[in-house]
Amino acid sequence: MRSVLDRQEWLRDFPKRAWIIVYASILVSALQGIALSAGLELYPTDLGTASAGQAALAENASTAASNPAGMTQLDRSQMMTTPGAILPSTNFDIGPQTSTKGTAGGNAGVFAPTGSFFYVYKFSEQMQFGVALYSDYGLAIDYSTRWVGRYYATRESLISGKLAPSIAYALNDWLSVGAGFNFGVARLEFQSRVNNILPRYGDGGLKLESWDEVFGGNAGILIKPTTNLRFGLAYQSPDYFNFGFRPFISNLGPLLGGIRKRIGGAQYNVPMTEPQQFVSSAFYQVFPNFSLMGNIGWQNWQEFGEFPVGISAANQRTLNANLHFSNTWQIAIGQQTRIAEKWLWSAGFAYDSSPVSQTNRNAVLPFDRQLRYGTGLEYEINRDLTAGTAWTLMDAGPGPFNNTRGPLAGTLQGHYSTNLYNFVELTLVWKF
Repeated sequence: MRSVLDRQEWLRDFPKRAWIIVYASILVSALQGIALSAGLELYPTDLGTASAGQAALAENASTAASNPAGMTQLDRSQMMTTPGAILPSTNFDIGPQTSTKGTAGGNAGVFAPTGSFFYVYKFSEQMQFGVALYSDYGLAIDYSTRWVGRYYATRESLISGKLAPSIAYALNDWLSVGAGFNFGVARLEFQSRVNNILPRYGDGGLKLESWDEVFGGNAGILIKPTTNLRFGLAYQSPDYFNFGFRPFISNLGPLLGGIRKRIGGAQYNVPMTEPQQFVSSAFYQVFPNFSLMGNIGWQNWQEFGEFPVGISAANQRTLNANLHFSNTWQIAIGQQTRIAEKWLWSAGFAYDSSPVSQTNRNAVLPFDRQLRYGTGLEYEINRDLTAGTAWTLMDAGPGPFNNTRGPLAGTLQGHYSTNLYNFVELTLVWKF
């Protein structure tokens, strides 16, 4: 009888809840997060612990994205929003073997607003429904048109967003399961200059732009052997993007007319896979006011696929390149301390391995290992409302590479003297 009344109450309140979905759609559209990271993979939750414990924390509605099984640990329905920003510092140092004249490109990092939204509805003591809108996959980098690597790339942007509904069920007091699907959209943009050989014609230009959408899924389990100990295992399926476009080529000199015919009018497809991944996490409340958490994760970057490259030779027939990515792994550790009755302090560290060796590293996506340092502070305003702020510093590594392509692109060699990304966010959790 109780479950019937709950469902009737939910239907009566549906118009009131509908604005939540509308608000979330506007938020994600306006505040879509993008970042250049060592594996393109972003962590939309748990910035304060550098993602440590993400599959076992289950402390707020963001678990709908990180591990849907964790929704069973929430005592009430709740909504969570996380507006923020990415502040990068990415500076390239030119190596002595670079053959093209030009500048170092300045700070190529792209400032970007970010945002995500999570909502969990407690349908019954055993069953919860959730929805998440967020981005967990992307990059952005923007060099000047006088950069020494301008014939490889001057601008790259991959912006993605996901809508992910899910359901969780508590099988008993110690075991919960959860699963859901996601609808993702992404936009790929790539720009580079083209070497016209004859200086009097200046540089030509190459631009690509395309959208694609995919469906994927996620699932998780949460094991709670004692009241103070939780283990979580989360899985995310691969998302297979296939960007199709016709290249836009401008200002080509007379010696490169064949490129316009072969490439300019052709239809190209760039297959790109957001990899499947597993994350196993643990959470242990050591004392009433102190907890420890950690992760071990794996991502299948070997299936990442291809990415556009610039024009490097007069007889070139394709714009795609296999980047020879490898699978990656992550380890993370974090803590939470209740420093006062209403104040909770978080901190964490994470290491992500590089998806590509130095031998195969490419100027288009010069990824390296990642070190993440996170901290955050939450304040319980009242029983229903909690506010907080979090910051993560990501050191994306020096990323050294030495690329020699065709005669039009030349040799580009160097590394990044600074490759730092500051992720900052505000959090607001409303329980009802």
